[in-house]
Amino acid sequence: MCTCISTEKIQQTICLEEEIKHKIMSNEVKPGDLVLVKNLSIEKSADRKMKPRYLGPMVVIQRYRGGAFLLAELDGSIWINKVAAFRVVPYLACARIKFSVCIQEALDTTPEWLERQHDADESLPGDLIEDLEDIHTAEASKDSD
Repeated sequence: MCTCISTEKIQQTICLEEEIKHKIMSNEVKPGDLVLVKNLSIEKSADRKMKPRYLGPMVVIQRYRGGAFLLAELDGSIWINKVAAFRVVPYLACARIKFSVCIQEALDTTPEWLERQHDADESLPGDLIEDLEDIHTAEASKDSD
């Protein structure tokens, strides 16, 4: 009984894959490839017709185990946040694009170094807030004098 049900499920799965094989796309994106990133921040806005649907092109620096990507802009600045795989679309360039030295260095680095850089970048906003608070208190003390 169980083997009969199992074979039926396998047959149904094979038929379903055949029916929708033209709809299933697997985007194999490797480090160094150019991609576009879907702009999800405009989805709920009223004037989304006038805003860009995709950001980029971006360069893939690393792909994480869960499928997320670490991306960099063409000027070499690395995005702090990881980008989900469903937001990434391959970019087909009409002409050859030369990468900056920063991007080439990032592509040549090890994943451990990138993780350390990512962790260091996440601590920046807190440091920046503390610096701004120090400046604000210094200005307030000047005004009170």
